[in-house]
Amino acid sequence: MQINNIQNIQFGINPKTQNQQTAKTVGSDFACKDVVKPDVSSIRANFAPNINFTGNAPQIKNAYIITGEEKDVPLLVTKKNESFVIDFDSQTEVIYGIDAVNYLDSVDEFEYDTQVIFPRKAQGTLLVDDKEVPLPENSAVMINAGAKTKVKVDKGYPLMLITKKDYDWYERYGRHAQDSNIKNKFLELIYYNSHLYNGEFTPNIMLSEQLRDEKFLSSIGIQKYQSKNNLVYDLFNKKDSLPEDKRIEVEKLKALLDKMYSTGVVEARDDGYIRFKNMRKPEMQVQVFEEKGFTKEEIQKMLPIYKQTRQAKLDSKFALKNPTTAFSPELIEKMKKTGFLHNAKKENGFVYWKDIFGNENTLRRKLYEAGFNKDEENRVVESWKQANLTGFDISGLKFINKDLAVYNLNDKLNNWTHEKTNWVTNSTALTSTDEKTPFVGVSMVQYDDDGAIEMSKIRSEEKLHAHPNLEEKRQTEIYVISSGAAALNVVKGGKSRVQILKEGDLAVVGPGVMHCINSILGEYEHIVAQVPSAFQYGYGFKAIVDPPEDYDMKALELQALHELAEYKKD
Repeated sequence: MQINNIQNIQFGINPKTQNQQTAKTVGSDFACKDVVKPDVSSIRANFAPNINFTGNAPQIKNAYIITGEEKDVPLLVTKKNESFVIDFDSQTEVIYGIDAVNYLDSVDEFEYDTQVIFPRKAQGTLLVDDKEVPLPENSAVMINAGAKTKVKVDKGYPLMLITKKDYDWYERYGRHAQDSNIKNKFLELIYYNSHLYNGEFTPNIMLSEQLRDEKFLSSIGIQKYQSKNNLVYDLFNKKDSLPEDKRIEVEKLKALLDKMYSTGVVEARDDGYIRFKNMRKPEMQVQVFEEKGFTKEEIQKMLPIYKQTRQAKLDSKFALKNPTTAFSPELIEKMKKTGFLHNAKKENGFVYWKDIFGNENTLRRKLYEAGFNKDEENRVVESWKQANLTGFDISGLKFINKDLAVYNLNDKLNNWTHEKTNWVTNSTALTSTDEKTPFVGVSMVQYDDDGAIEMSKIRSEEKLHAHPNLEEKRQTEIYVISSGAAALNVVKGGKSRVQILKEGDLAVVGPGVMHCINSILGEYEHIVAQVPSAFQYGYGFKAIVDPPEDYDMKALELQALHELAEYKKD
């Protein structure tokens, strides 16, 4: 698919208002008192020419908009709070580094929806409800408009995203969405998460990425959708069609899976999902694996999945409780006798569900079968719905109340594949107990090395792509290079270019602009924000595009690696 008309891309601007100025100084109406910037003379000069990348950029050094035109457009900082307006229609602002530290130090009530991202080497503390919630590196605080709270920065440089309004056409994700596609996406996540939060996983995630690629599977006669969770066995039946290294991988994995079943360390669940029978501490589980005769190599293959599914199940426990005030004492006693609630030995103000119910109808059926009348059924279901969060992307959720939520990327999984994800926040994430979701989503990519490397070796899915630029569907993407440097493939005036994004750069990629990360350098980290985040709209917001005739990926990679090496020498 070729995306045309990239010459007239308007950055974050509704096509109805294309005569607006593309870049200008925009005043913020945040109530923010004047702050004094700290002395930064002792901070290592991240922009100095001949040092290793050992820290994160303390401030934005260069900010600009990448369009399909020859020249980039400078992005100017606001005078009031040192922010950059990256999208005019939604009035989304970015504040980074020392400026974010200063801003957070001066505010304890948030007028607009705000995200505070703590990337690598940054840490903080959230003060809320007379509690201190730790904010380690790779965490995010999602704060809803009107919330009163304090975010303290203890170390490093956070990034803030402030959004004042949604697009007119945009509908946020949720159970009450009017758009049937969005509601179906919600129901789909309920299905997947009902497995995830029960500690279940599909054996497919043990396969390498190529063996799960839909095009590759089709080339050897396997339809991924039909195979579903039996991909390991379907591949084993086609092993003679595989390259030698992949044939060996499949044979080993099939043997391991058979051994997991025969030794009883896992049990089969519905739809081909499996789960480890016990959820011991990982070091204790390793001893069990050894006693069952698993080799060191086999244990290394199983252990990451064991840790992830165990953590997901532990993290889901908050969704399995209600305050005792939600039910009458008589109803609580009946629910315990019929097996819906645990018989807690200590009174702590909560009752705990024994099972996770994938949806409301399943719970209603179980209640009817257990002899609950209609009034009791309605009371139970309404309270369950208030506490049940399994329909949301809450893997990695560490704290939540009516005003805000805290996520940690290190513990977060992709809801659909149950694998690791780069998205610390996105449009399907929950920002409050009353089901609010965000307008902006944030991902982070990090790589620890001192040299340059092609992005394809880290993220094979990184392809030349563009985000839509239509009145009812458009998306702006920003890159903040907090450490290291990146080479971006970008199409300008119909010609392929390599553009270096340096540490401290804020680059806004306008809707419709063809781009992808080519290669990266050094101890690398970038933070990407999408305005708006649109997971609930399906795949229509990222189109893999037909490149121009001069697009030679291998040649561009060689050029990018050379330019990154020269940048490092400088």
